[in-house]
Amino acid sequence: MSKNLNQAVILAGGRGERLRPLTDTIPKPMAPINGIPFLDYLLYSVIKVGIKKILILLGYKSDVIINRYNNMEDISIEFSTGTEHDMTGRRLLNAYEQLDDYFLLMYGDNYWPIALDEMWFNYIQSGATVSTTVFSNKFGTAEYGFENNVEVGKNKLVLNYNKKRENDGANGVDIGYFIVSKESIDPIINDNISFEEDILIKLIDNKQLVAHVTDIQYYFITNLNSLDNFKSVVLKNNYEPLPKEYFLYE
Repeated sequence: MSKNLNQAVILAGGRGERLRPLTDTIPKPMAPINGIPFLDYLLYSVIKVGIKKILILLGYKSDVIINRYNNMEDISIEFSTGTEHDMTGRRLLNAYEQLDDYFLLMYGDNYWPIALDEMWFNYIQSGATVSTTVFSNKFGTAEYGFENNVEVGKNKLVLNYNKKRENDGANGVDIGYFIVSKESIDPIINDNISFEEDILIKLIDNKQLVAHVTDIQYYFITNLNSLDNFKSVVLKNNYEPLPKEYFLYE
């Protein structure tokens, strides 16, 4: 397997219940941020670090996303469509043939200024199969305040992951932005599995999951309050959406 990172894969298929009634008509990643879909900001953050090959894993109201990004200039956007009931691992398995040997896997509702060079260097040096990005959460500014869900050891090995935030030793928050080797995904699995709770747990058991720990704040659009907060963050930090020249047809 050649060790290059040229592809971003975005999980964008969930129902987005906590953003209702907004998500009654659009998928969560398309929630408007000052009049522009959140996904425009996420995509441009990827393009700015040099990745122009993007695969979006779809489910709920997939046609809304396909219609916007189906004809793009100077970037490659592909889609893999499942159902809104598919879990994160199932979405990856559905898209197995479209995955590069190594790819950047991202949640479709988190935004963080990507430190790709540092992430990739640390990943290669570690020799691990998968790297996750962990927010240090020193000041309790994560989604659930001071509640953490990942325990990272001194050697950056992930020792424990608990989605329900029930591990007393947890010292950070998983914010996505995984570097994944395709080898970590077993294509013969037919079950509806979770990437976090099934694949990552096995990697932890085998000491094959490392963390890129960051103090840089991440943002999320999981409910209406956090959506409003990100609108002001975008203005304050001058986060840019996809420029119009990337769209062949609007």
